[in-house]
Amino acid sequence: MQELPPLTLVKTWLDVVQQLDLPLTISNKRKKLLCYYFGSVQQAIIHVENNDNYYQKSVLGML
Repeated sequence: MQELPPLTLVKTWLDVVQQLDLPLTISNKRKKLLCYYFGSVQQAIIHVENNDNYYQKSVLGML
């Protein structure tokens, strides 16, 4: 089993993928990395949601 990249790096890659003002080649490279480690961008988002304590606290605080 391969080791996953640090959560901060995954969050950065997700931010890059969502930015429209960056060159397409950069966005595509980050998408490939996310797919390599997680299978899809959506799975990477789920990984961040499940493992980011700050995110969990802020979401639970809204409920």
